[in-house]
Amino acid sequence: MNRITREAYNHLPKGFYHLCFDRLEGRNLFTTNEDYRLGMSGIALSTLKYGVETYAFELMHNHLHDIVRATGAQCMRVFSYLKRRISEQLTKMGLPPLPENYGCLLKPIPNENALRDEIIYTARNPYEKNCCIPGGHKWGSTYLYFNELATLIKGDRVSSISQTRVRSLIGSKEVLPPDWEIHPELGILPSNFVKAKEVMRLFASPKDFHTRLVKEYETAVVIARSLGETVEFSMNEVREIANTELRNTYPGRLFKSISREEKCLVAIKLNERLGLSPLQLSRALYLSELTVSQAIRSKDYGIR
Repeated sequence: MNRITREAYNHLPKGFYHLCFDRLEGRNLFTTNEDYRLGMSGIALSTLKYGVETYAFELMHNHLHDIVRATGAQCMRVFSYLKRRISEQLTKMGLPPLPENYGCLLKPIPNENALRDEIIYTARNPYEKNCCIPGGHKWGSTYLYFNELATLIKGDRVSSISQTRVRSLIGSKEVLPPDWEIHPELGILPSNFVKAKEVMRLFASPKDFHTRLVKEYETAVVIARSLGETVEFSMNEVREIANTELRNTYPGRLFKSISREEKCLVAIKLNERLGLSPLQLSRALYLSELTVSQAIRSKDYGIR
């Protein structure tokens, strides 16, 4: 993170932000359960130390997402704090610390609709990377939303544990609220500090939340591009995307009645809009990869 960017972030007013840590190429931020537990606790501690409100977060093996309400300066303090904690854990494991120039992206979230989209993108991240079923990632906050089983995940109250044990579990001497709960494997539970009720109010129903989580393909791509990331669609998702586009483009037509040229026009659209590859599109549209590649490369293919 260069000085100009850091300085610009520090002057941002209070609001909602998506704090996205840079991907650590070729290495992991988190590998063992202890790494993740300390990462979870670090997010929790940052809310206490710097007064930020956390709405959603997910820890991935080589990056993390954190949706917060705070000032830009508070967000940068959170980044520096978590960067230091992660570096200390890496060093403890006999690995190099994070590079000096390791940085983050701080993306302002302008309104409630955008907040909903950014939360969905963050929640979708582990599912999309094949870490879990939708909402099933334990190293984040998504399992809290619209999930009655989340109430069964309990830890020990801070007031019932010795301070020595607390420090060992969370990797800090920070004094925690006595009613907070610490899970021996998960660390400080996100139910203590994540604004889950406020998040759930953004969605019409549990079905609305979960449908958006697995279906909002175009929104995922738009947000990923704004963060410098990519979206990894499964083959089933690509087929659904292609079939939906075919139905919308050629309403009332059966798949077998749609010509190769018409399918190629759909392939061109989906390549441009969602970045789907010729191989993915050829399998979804039952065309040869060469045919799709040639159509995408052609600047005057059909009437686009």
